[in-house]
Parts: sequence; C-alpha cells; structure tokens
Amino acid sequence: MSKKIKKLLLILVFVPGIYTTISCQNTEKQYQPTWESLIQHEVPGWLQDAKFGIYAHWGLYSIPAFGREYYGRDLYNKDNQNNIYQHHLEIYGGPEKFGNKDFIPLFKAEKFNPDEWADIIKKSGAKYAGIAVVHHDGFGLWDSDVNKWNVGKMGPKRDIYGELVKSFRNQDLKIIATFHHLRSFNWYLPRNKKHLEEARQNGWDLFDPQYADFYWNEYTSTFYEFMKAWRAKVFEVTEKYQPDILWFDGGKFRENSSENDVTSFLSYYYNKSLEWGKDVEVLNKLPTSRKFNFPREFGMLTFEGGRDRPEFVDRPWIDDEKIGISSWGYIEGLEYREVNHLIDGLVDRVSRNGGLLLSLSPKGNGEIPQEQKDILLAIGKWLNVNGEAIYGTRPWKIQAEGSFEKLKGDSDSRGHLKWRYENCTSEDIRFTTKSNILYAIALDWSKNNKITIKSLGTNTGNNIPNINFISMLGSQTTLTWTRNETGLTIELPDLKPCEHAFVFKIEMKN
Repeated sequence: MSKKIKKLLLILVFVPGIYTTISCQNTEKQYQPTWESLIQHEVPGWLQDAKFGIYAHWGLYSIPAFGREYYGRDLYNKDNQNNIYQHHLEIYGGPEKFGNKDFIPLFKAEKFNPDEWADIIKKSGAKYAGIAVVHHDGFGLWDSDVNKWNVGKMGPKRDIYGELVKSFRNQDLKIIATFHHLRSFNWYLPRNKKHLEEARQNGWDLFDPQYADFYWNEYTSTFYEFMKAWRAKVFEVTEKYQPDILWFDGGKFRENSSENDVTSFLSYYYNKSLEWGKDVEVLNKLPTSRKFNFPREFGMLTFEGGRDRPEFVDRPWIDDEKIGISSWGYIEGLEYREVNHLIDGLVDRVSRNGGLLLSLSPKGNGEIPQEQKDILLAIGKWLNVNGEAIYGTRPWKIQAEGSFEKLKGDSDSRGHLKWRYENCTSEDIRFTTKSNILYAIALDWSKNNKITIKSLGTNTGNNIPNINFISMLGSQTTLTWTRNETGLTIELPDLKPCEHAFVFKIEMKN
C-alpha cells in the first residue's frame, strides 16, 4: 500500500460517519511510544470547555474512617503523625492481628447507588466524573481479570467503576479514571528501619508471600513484576471502560525501569481513541518533586490543590482539589471547604485558563455524605445562573484584577506554596471571554452597591472597544454604568441574583 493511500485512509477514519468500518489496523499508528510523538497530541476542545469535573477517593481506607486516606500504610508505621497506628492497635488489635487486607470483607458498598451518584454530580454542573479506580493501597474498584485484589472478586463483588461509568454516561457525563498505584511498591513498609525489622520478626502480613501482589515490596517481589502488574491494570481499565480522561498520581514514570512501559501505554491509549472515534486526554501531574510526571509539553497540566502553581501557566491546566480539609478519603468528623471558597476558586482558575477537578469522600458503605451533597447542589445552583461565564470560555488578555498576594496560602515544611480563596472581596475581579462578550466576575458583593473595574477604564491601554450593553447574569434589572479614565463603574441591582460570585456580562460593539 502506498504512503498516499495510507494517508487517505487515516483521514477518512477521522471524518464522522464516513467509512467508519475502517479499522485502525489498516492505517498507520499516529502516535509512537516516544515523548517526541506523544507531545504532538493536542488538548481536546471539549476538555478546555468543560472546566469542572468530579471524582472520588473511596476504598478500604474509608472503612476505619480515621486519620486520612493513607490509613492502610500508616497502620504499619508507629511514627506516623496521625495516631493511626495507635488507633488501629486499640480498635483492631494491631497489624499482627489485623492487616489492611482484612478490611476487604468489611468493604461491602451496601449503600452504593451509582444512579444517585450520577444524579447529584450532574446537578453539580460537572461535565466529567469518575473515581480513583485504584489508590496507593493497590485495591482495585473495578471487576478485574488481571488483579485478584478487586471489588468484583472480593468485598462487595460488584463492578463499582463499571456501574458508575454506565450511570455517568446515561447522564451525558464524560468519564475519568485516576490511577494512584505506581507509588505502591514499598509503600506499606515501615519507614523506621528498627520498626521494619521488628515487623519482619513478628510476621506481619506485609512479608507473607501469599500477599506479595497486594503489599508489593522488595521482600516478597521485584519492581519488574510490579511494573508488569501496573501495566496490566491500566491496559485493562482502558480497554474495558474507554475513559475520556486518565490521571496518574506521582511515581517513577520517567525512570529506566518504567519509562518504556509508560510510553507504550500512552501511545496505545491515544491510538485507541482514534479507533473509538473520540478525543481523550491524559492529565500530567506536578508532584511534590516539582517535576511533572511526564514532559511538561505533554497532556494537560495538573496541580494538586494548586500546589506550586505559578500565577500564570502558558498551557491549559487543571487543579485537583479535595472537598474536605484534612483528608481526601472519608473520616469521621471530616470538615469541609466552604462553598464560597470552591466557587471563587473555580472562577479564579477558569480566568487563568484552568479548571477544577473536585474529589468527593464517600463513606465506606458507598453513601455520599449529606454535607457533600449540599456543597455539590450549591455549586450547581451557582452554575445554573452563571455557567455561561464559565463553560466554553477562554481567558481574556487580563486574567485578574485585585491582590495576588492574598491568594498565596502558607507554604508547608518543604516550601510548597498553595492557593487559597477565603479572603476575596468585591475588588477581586476575574475575566473570561466568549465571542464579543467579556465576563467580569466580582468575587464578592460590594458594600457600597457599586463595582469599579479599573482594568476597563478608557485610559488603561488595554484597547477596550466601545461597550454596547452590560447586564448581570441572573438579574432582570437594567444596570446603570459609567466609564472614564479610571475604570468602569457599575451600579448593583437591589437584589443579589445568587449567593456567591457575581457576573457582569459586557457586550462589545462590533
């Protein structure tokens, strides 16, 4: 077959409804397992338009509901700062009597209702949804034939992820799968060498060969065998459920021991998407190492809670953020982020060409706590009024007006800066744009019932065209406004159209 004919067949595959029976096996692969090839993949327009997605941290760690989602590791570590080892000793008798594997029969998901999950997530205004299909502990939330430690064969004996995928797609939601298990090798081992030796002498289940493929570590297996299992899992989930987005937590993605497996899988995923006839993407996380999992030019950049994200990012990106304050997984007494914090954060991110992937924390039995449902409904209520300033928009030449310093959260012990949105006022304005419309979003209601947008003054040098009309989303009031050299001043209506950030729709002439 000539190169010209092969090229023609490849083009025909991309045309909807034309020669759709042509198999990818009859065309050249577009993506090769090299970074040079993979970085040519463009971020899909639908993902840039979506802005808001939801997933969930739910697994064995949700059963003890104590400390944090690292419970499965910390129960083996006497030195952890969350008192998890002591708690486990008091409640379950210690790791020599009750290891993390023993939570599996307790993980029954007896109140899990995928349709209810899909309904509440749809009402939140999210455009894509999923779960952490496997966390660091290695227990899979899909019915697997390549990994015996999964919900289809143990615990609830249900295809948790498969049921969610079906319910999400029935609600016209795109699908995300997040993998956290490349960090699993040696993850469980006690960090203190003295405690490690004590654990080995006491016969903890970490060192039992029959659990080698659950507690992956150097004493019962090899990293080579671990990578074979990693590869099998990600291939299986991708082939079986065809997710629109994949996300990976930190790990050794670019080391000699794993890079070939990683690039071969990523090229497979992108090439499979051609066969499926849909646009997919891989999120590229910045871990605590301050080095992206993959080359920075690859995928859609992702920052955990905004950690180490600069004020300006030159490519589309997403922050993943937990709905709780202290833990990604459910714990008793979990405190939640304020709705205003989440909405202001969403607005700020979108204005900077980003988006938000919010993680829920379901209970061990599969219920989404009422507090979390209320938060999702509140976000959805706001988006019902103001969504046109979020979905499908792009950044304006000016992203934000107001103090940037107030958004910088305190750095942790390793100097990682985070973002915060608790202190935003009416002077904090964010901008998005669509066609000839500029949206100016005030992050609070002005106490003197007027807003002045300095960036829209006639003498700012921003080349603002003449304004044709200004309205406030959700309000029927005709607004009064004036514009001079110092800014655009808008009189606020008597009634607030919503409870949080407030959107001015500014229509330009021509």
